[in-house]
Amino acid sequence: MVKSVLCNTSVKGKENCNKGDCAFDQGGYFVIKGAEKVFIAQEQMCTKRLWISNSPWTVSFRSETKRNRFIVRLAENLKSEDYKRREKVLTVYFLSTEIPVWLMFFALGVSSDKEAMDLIAFDGDDANITNSLIASIHEADAICEAFRCGNNALAYVEQQIKSTKFPPLESVDDCLRLYLFPGLQGLKKKARFLGYMVKCLLSAYAGKRNCENRDSFRNKRIELAGELLEREIRVHLAHARRTMTKNMQKHLAGDGDLKPIEHYLDASIITNGLTRAFSTGAWSHPFRKMERVSGVVANLGRANPLQTLIDLRRTRQQVLYTGKVGDARYPHPSHWGRVCFLSTPDGENCGLVKNMSLLGLVSTQTLEPVVEKLFDCGMEELMDDTSTPLCGKHKVLFNGDWIGLCSDSEYFVAELKSRRRRSELPREMEIKQDKDDNEVRIFTDAGRLLRPLVVVENLHKLKQDKPRQYSFEHLLDQGILELIGIEEEEDCNTAWGIKQLLKEPNNYTHCELDLSFLLGVSCAIVPFANHDHGRRVLYQSQKHCQQAIGFSSTNPNTRCDTLSQQLFYPQKPLFKTLASECLKKEVLFNGQNAIVAVNVHLGYNQEDSIVMNKASLERGMFRSEQIRSYKSEVDSKDSEKRKKMDEVVQFGKTHSKIGKVDSLDDDGLPIIGANMSTGDIVIGRCTESGADHSIKLKHTERGIVQKVVVSSNDEGKNLASVSLRQVRSPCLGDKFSSMHGQKGVLGYLEEQENFPFTIQGIVPDIVINPHAFPSRQTPGQLLEAALSKGIASPVQKKEGSSAAYTKLTRHATPFSTPSVDEITEQLHMAGFSRWGNERVYNGRTGEMMRSLIFMGPTFYQRLVHMSEDKVKFRNTGPVHPLTRQPVADRKRFGGIKFGEMERDCLIAHGASANLHERLFTLSDSSQMHICRNCKTYANVIERTPSSGRKIRGPYCRVCESPDHVVRVYVPYGAKLLCQELFSMGITLNFDTKLC
Repeated sequence: MVKSVLCNTSVKGKENCNKGDCAFDQGGYFVIKGAEKVFIAQEQMCTKRLWISNSPWTVSFRSETKRNRFIVRLAENLKSEDYKRREKVLTVYFLSTEIPVWLMFFALGVSSDKEAMDLIAFDGDDANITNSLIASIHEADAICEAFRCGNNALAYVEQQIKSTKFPPLESVDDCLRLYLFPGLQGLKKKARFLGYMVKCLLSAYAGKRNCENRDSFRNKRIELAGELLEREIRVHLAHARRTMTKNMQKHLAGDGDLKPIEHYLDASIITNGLTRAFSTGAWSHPFRKMERVSGVVANLGRANPLQTLIDLRRTRQQVLYTGKVGDARYPHPSHWGRVCFLSTPDGENCGLVKNMSLLGLVSTQTLEPVVEKLFDCGMEELMDDTSTPLCGKHKVLFNGDWIGLCSDSEYFVAELKSRRRRSELPREMEIKQDKDDNEVRIFTDAGRLLRPLVVVENLHKLKQDKPRQYSFEHLLDQGILELIGIEEEEDCNTAWGIKQLLKEPNNYTHCELDLSFLLGVSCAIVPFANHDHGRRVLYQSQKHCQQAIGFSSTNPNTRCDTLSQQLFYPQKPLFKTLASECLKKEVLFNGQNAIVAVNVHLGYNQEDSIVMNKASLERGMFRSEQIRSYKSEVDSKDSEKRKKMDEVVQFGKTHSKIGKVDSLDDDGLPIIGANMSTGDIVIGRCTESGADHSIKLKHTERGIVQKVVVSSNDEGKNLASVSLRQVRSPCLGDKFSSMHGQKGVLGYLEEQENFPFTIQGIVPDIVINPHAFPSRQTPGQLLEAALSKGIASPVQKKEGSSAAYTKLTRHATPFSTPSVDEITEQLHMAGFSRWGNERVYNGRTGEMMRSLIFMGPTFYQRLVHMSEDKVKFRNTGPVHPLTRQPVADRKRFGGIKFGEMERDCLIAHGASANLHERLFTLSDSSQMHICRNCKTYANVIERTPSSGRKIRGPYCRVCESPDHVVRVYVPYGAKLLCQELFSMGITLNFDTKLC
């Protein structure tokens, strides 16, 4: 992984670090065969807690290993003969067998029924549950009469396990020790845990305990790169071990001498397997060994640094898209502060692919021993017996295993939290006090979502003199901040902000850092996001910010990306947000500040189109360059794969029939600065025998050669990369967007002198339509323009005072934005109208326009969707060899599909001649012959009539006569279908009419 401890670019390997690395590069991705791959964090169900379900009523001990799973079910006894009154009974599912729960208790060492009832310890007078427990005892009596005597219960369990389809090889004692609750040692402790499971199930059935919600993040774990790589490596290690075993068995059987173990271990199995998994994206399934899942690995987006940052913080839930997924797509209360509730794609992945919030982080596995420290805080050890009563004591569960008891849970939890804040316990430890169920649950496992909150009682540790000197790590060490998990947050009373905290300081235990930190990176930098409709913020955060052209990297000269875009003059926005200030990255914004007027201009900006100032574009506004790289490999000369040297492909210039080679040097690579266009050879490759393997520029591809890189890869093949550069100035049809999801297409380039101008002589760069605002509900853009106008304008003196009004409002952070009154006052102080409207003059006539125009600087982004990449034209061109219809690809000079809806439009217009031209004349016009007598297809054959001279023409084999054959014009696809059906023994009859 790039920037990891083992990577040369890490902090420890700075002496080996190349000076040409990108300043924006965060690392966290992999480079596989020249492509940058990143993991998408996977949401998996938690296996560290009991899962209570009500359909049917079960409580299950989950595990990734199938043999460790254990289920207790409360269901009707179908074997009972009394159909009218069937009581619910408790059964256990373990190692593919079904065993009555009472038999399981006695197999684990319980000596009497009362002891088992004490282990369950269900408190309540529910007749249904009492009847179910009695029915469970009766069922155990019916199945094994003398199970209370000796080891009869254990013998019955052994008999059931051995009678399964795939019985385990171990004895029944080993099975119970290894596969039943493997985290607990001792059968008596396991019997206690079984009683705890039964109590949880009965409490849920009685309505005293909630069933688990699969959409809550308390029941989920996030798998990051470590867990995902471990899972995949384990699969390939097993493959390598099987291969090694087979080879060793051959030599042991006498086929050869036994060699050292290094001879048998093939490391390429693991290397190639991992490379294949990264390249194809098919990753091993979390618990099904033979299946693989997609969507675990993705290509790292490099359109701009913000897109790269978003890709690194993405999570995904693996759900079958075909069926109903319940509430999986909806926001859940456990998302608060950890997962952004706006950054999700629209479409089939809506709500399933999520982005982490700014301060959300995922816990890692805690390696230091914690259990010993819990005893110092007041925890008592769990007795390894089944007779000691536990009345009045609270259970302590550590990562799902019952490890101890505590008498005073309030003191115990307070002591744990105090030590965690003093860094004596791991800071990622999660402590939950459940007073309803008399439990204290402690988690230190990996994959939990945490977020930092301010601890109110430790705020006095902050010194007032230098508040900027503290780092995040320092605040965590001092206990001013602490990482809170989802379950622990239920016990916290959190203030939304400092203002709320100051009003009632004694009511709160924690405080939010800032409400904008609830959002993801891409949402938190949207100015006035809380004033916009949620869908518009979603469009900006998921689509437009990732398509905006900015600086993709600071080392474009050393990179060879397949396609990269770069803005010539990127700017910082005039406003600030707390997120961008904390991240200290202006590269999160990719665009320029343009003077935007909200007006109707000659009708050229109707709907979503915009009118732009031609003079501004000529001065370089929104100008960008596109760099496309072409890569090619050849075999090295010392390669042993090809024995004939005349078949080895090498770089070289040869006379090519497929394109022009004027720009190539003798080595087959182009000259720097050469202007290349469609049809030119960009990399020349040939063999000594003269065979041409050159790479040609496709249709619509052109550019100036910027750099040529020659290198070799790990396989010993020589490779060359040629980069072509194109300067792209905005033209009609290019797409732009503001920070508020207001996308628009350039509809007209207007001369500067024809634009309306203000008293100060300011001319807008962009004119957008007023109708973009009412239905889209984005007043945030108007507020941004007004705020930026007050910031950018020269500050004037306040009326009646000598001091200049210098304190500018610059922040547009979501949820803490300045009020409208503050913005209007700032505009007024700068000498503008309070509401941002301007008196303008008509540029064509010089007359003052009667209406006021809203105008101000707005941050606009240029998106990658350009008309030059989309333009498509053709009269005739290549057709498919089978159907003779036009091919589809634009790069292959293909046509545009004229589909059913387009056909319907022409029918509605009555343009039948045009429809005939589109679908027939310009598509696959063809001819065939039909016999009007028998209405079948007639072939063109060569035959000898009675006259004796051979003639060639249409002939009906059914009528054996050419007399009634006529020629018809049909699409070639229809003729092909007729011939293919004829080959299957199906013939078609054709009705013909004379035109």
